[in-house]
Amino acid sequence: MESFDQIKKDFDFTPKDEERLKQLKPVMEKYLDEYINELYDFIFRLPKAKQYLKNEEIINRHKKKLKEWYLDLFSGVYDERYFEKLHKVGEVHDSLGVPTHYINASFNFTRRFFIRKINEEFGYSRERNLYVESVGKILDINLDVFTKSYIEEEISRYMEFSRLEKKLIKAAKRFKDFLDLALLVSLIFISFFVIGLLGFDVYKFVIGEVHFEEGIIATLGSLLILWAVVELMGEEIKHLKGGGFALTAFLGVALAAVIRKILIASLSPEDTKKLLAYGIILLIIGIVYYLLNKNVKKGD
Repeated sequence: MESFDQIKKDFDFTPKDEERLKQLKPVMEKYLDEYINELYDFIFRLPKAKQYLKNEEIINRHKKKLKEWYLDLFSGVYDERYFEKLHKVGEVHDSLGVPTHYINASFNFTRRFFIRKINEEFGYSRERNLYVESVGKILDINLDVFTKSYIEEEISRYMEFSRLEKKLIKAAKRFKDFLDLALLVSLIFISFFVIGLLGFDVYKFVIGEVHFEEGIIATLGSLLILWAVVELMGEEIKHLKGGGFALTAFLGVALAAVIRKILIASLSPEDTKKLLAYGIILLIIGIVYYLLNKNVKKGD
């Protein structure tokens, strides 16, 4: 990582900028609590924020650190110790697995908040423009250090692997990508078979091969399976684009298939044992589906 002097030079961060930020301190200090509250409102709109801010103890500790960072931002002192603290904060966020996207989004919110407050205090004037410029520089420097902390942590972890391990990791990633693609292709083929099943059910219903009630139920069951397969394909496409893998989508297909079996079996009084067995299977899959879905929502 570059020295703190080089970083300041690269961002054209001058002693004048340091002085302006120091002048802003008494002005911005009165907005500290408002900033924390608005930032938390913003953070909890992010999809998985509660995954990292799980309880009151963590939230209170995080708010305390945020306040320290906020006050340091307008301290006017940006030496080696300041940059070491920033680097440490970046490392902690990386170790917790906080996405860089969340960091970037939070900095974007912070920039807009600061500009809004500076506008309220100084109006649209040359003084205001200089303050906004200095605030922009220090925020960009902070974000740069945070991002480099992430990159350096990833590199250091990767460097610990041997040459053979690196090759195995690359090969495993490529194989995983191949399997994901193979799964999507398989789902496309399966969807055609399900459409065929739906068509066959409709055909039997139309020609009168099955009773009216049985034909309707079989057709609805096939539609249910088709809907579940479509949902599963959608989730797999999201996964290929970098999203998480939704196991609940697979369970949804299983639920649809079992429900179809139950609907058909319910029409025959002789299939009581079979119906009971399907009911137990449905209950088990339903409980697993509920627990997984509940866990996903909790994480969000």
